[in-house]
Amino acid sequence: MGIPIDAAKKIATEYGYDQVVIVARKVGSNEEGAHEHVTTYGVDESHCEVAARMGNFFKYKLMGWRADDE
Repeated sequence: MGIPIDAAKKIATEYGYDQVVIVARKVGSNEEGAHEHVTTYGVDESHCEVAARMGNFFKYKLMGWRADDE
């Protein structure tokens, strides 16, 4: 189960941030349901774009996810 955008929005609202990126991991073997999730939020369109770029950097450059078209 992923983390909903509303959770990131709540963090942004409660703590006064313009951009929020949440990286979550369930560690273990795939048989144990291991998985990773990234949720992004921005208060407006330009902040959404920046948060999405940060999320993609985490996913593809740091965490080694493969793009769907690879």
